[in-house]
Amino acid sequence: MNSIASRPLLSGEDLGTAIDQARTELAGLLRGSEDIVGTGGPKAVAEARALLAALLDRRVTEAAARMDERDGRAVAAARADRNEAIAVTGALLYWLSADEAAWPEVALTFGRLSYDRYTDPWPGAESPDPDDLDAACDLLLRGARYDADERTTLYLFLALRDRQHLLACPNDAKALMTWGRRLLTFPDAGGLGRSSLHDMLEFEPLNRVGSVTPAGPVAPAGPVAPAGPVAPAASAATAGPFVPWSRPPLQLAAVLI
Repeated sequence: MNSIASRPLLSGEDLGTAIDQARTELAGLLRGSEDIVGTGGPKAVAEARALLAALLDRRVTEAAARMDERDGRAVAAARADRNEAIAVTGALLYWLSADEAAWPEVALTFGRLSYDRYTDPWPGAESPDPDDLDAACDLLLRGARYDADERTTLYLFLALRDRQHLLACPNDAKALMTWGRRLLTFPDAGGLGRSSLHDMLEFEPLNRVGSVTPAGPVAPAGPVAPAGPVAPAASAATAGPFVPWSRPPLQLAAVLI
């Protein structure tokens, strides 16, 4: 699976063609087709799943960066790609053993995609599934190293914060503060803005002491601009100790790639 990281980044029609080819290859391997070039077997299937998942993940990220929420077909296509990527990545994760070198990266991808589905910002989204949030927190925590990149750190902080507000847990609270401080080491704090993130971290101890009614997932405060630099979210924060940000994680993370 190391060869996937060395592939050139595709976009647009080239990316769509590559996804179609990857689907065909995977389907052929699963059928045991003799028309597919390669040795076949479980390793070949795993490689094909890893490639298809990576390409779908790329297309979802691209779509999120330029999404027009009024375009129902574009929203439906992005959701379908994300669900397919989750299914393919989940099958790959199930096949891999936890001590394999590829396991952490696959776990991170599954965790990110699960959190994107949990916080789906587009019109017509289904109710958030707590199982997606649990998968995001648990797999991101298992797959990430403390020197994780900004995108992974952002997802970990957001996912842990959402779960902490649903069900207070001492371990999550400690991990939330740890990864929040790690996120502060990046110049723009993952797009949240250092000042806004600092305020969030200051509020967390108060939330754990004074919160009575658990909150749901963080909702975007308004329409998301499809392009341009990420502005600090402090100006978009509502009153009170629970401080939502103006962009959902997928749009924030899109500018980090």
